[in-house]
Amino acid sequence: MTPRIQALRPAAAPLAGLGMLVALLILEERSFDSASALLVALAAAVAAAELIPVPAVIFAFVALGLQAFGIFPNVMLSGATPYVCLPVLFFFAALGWNEPQRWPLPIATVAAAGLVTVNWFADASWINFVFGKQLSDAGPFRVAVYAFLVFAAFSALNLAGWAAAASVRQAAANRLAREQAETRLESTASALVIEQERNRIARELHDVLAHSLAVITAQAEGIRYVHRSEPELVEEAAQVIASSARSALQETRRLVQSFGTEIEGPAPGAAELPVLVHHLQSSGMPVELQTSGLEGLSPVEDLTVYRIAQESLTNAFKHGDRTAGAVVTVARDPSGLRLKVRSRLADGGAEVPPSGTGRGIPGMRERATAAGGQLTTATNGQLFEVEAILP
Repeated sequence: MTPRIQALRPAAAPLAGLGMLVALLILEERSFDSASALLVALAAAVAAAELIPVPAVIFAFVALGLQAFGIFPNVMLSGATPYVCLPVLFFFAALGWNEPQRWPLPIATVAAAGLVTVNWFADASWINFVFGKQLSDAGPFRVAVYAFLVFAAFSALNLAGWAAAASVRQAAANRLAREQAETRLESTASALVIEQERNRIARELHDVLAHSLAVITAQAEGIRYVHRSEPELVEEAAQVIASSARSALQETRRLVQSFGTEIEGPAPGAAELPVLVHHLQSSGMPVELQTSGLEGLSPVEDLTVYRIAQESLTNAFKHGDRTAGAVVTVARDPSGLRLKVRSRLADGGAEVPPSGTGRGIPGMRERATAAGGQLTTATNGQLFEVEAILP
């Protein structure tokens, strides 16, 4: 429902009441006299039905009761058309009904039909005119059948007005529920996007900083021991520290600048694997690198290969037997691009200790899955292997 239609809704019942009053007065060529009392009363009840449904329905019953007691003119004088207001009355009353109990209104529709039936049969001249015969000569059973027909007809009309309003209310409730569900869905989707962005940032920062800080820490500790005995190694260590810090700074800046968008700018890839290996080798962990078939990698695949190798070697450097080193193999086979990183666990170790952030191996699996592949880990004695396949 548009806002303009919603704004006009409070005027619907008054306009309907006024329209019915004018239309029926013109239809029956009436004027505002005593014979129009019932029509005026029921039209007024229609006009107020949505705003004050309970008083409006009571007012209509009072008008019908006044006709039953002969205070208002009988049906022959007032005509049958005023009763057309009753279904419209119950329609608007049902729209505005906010009482906790729903059952009084449908009961009122049937009670009103009963009261109309009483009014019809209380006016002998009218009821004889309607059925074209003198009902005073008919038996009680026939009179009861006629009365039931009149009662059933008005009950059906009144209940139809009430049911139409109930359908409108239900449709409005369904529309509101759908809009609320769509709002919640949009909110959930936004929260999911934010969470995915947070995970992406955390994963990138973890991969960038974990490796660089591990290398920097190892080189700095090494300087403490060799700066007097082997000063020539200090310069090489300082170069590795500077290179690692510069690389971490550049990637962190690139990540920060990409907040809210896809990461832009040059990203590390498989071509930087030799630099990665050199940093670890200069930090005391021998690494053997074997690569083939790296041509034609997409940007996502290129970054995924580098990050998985980086994280696997960092784990081996931090948690494994550093002196035993690691072997990195990247090659194509019928299943796709296969990356293997084999290292040796530290003495007495049976498994790789989990990362403090929980983003090490889970992060590698997420990367492999995002690139359309899969990643597995296996422990065989003290050998630990990470294998990723990118179809």
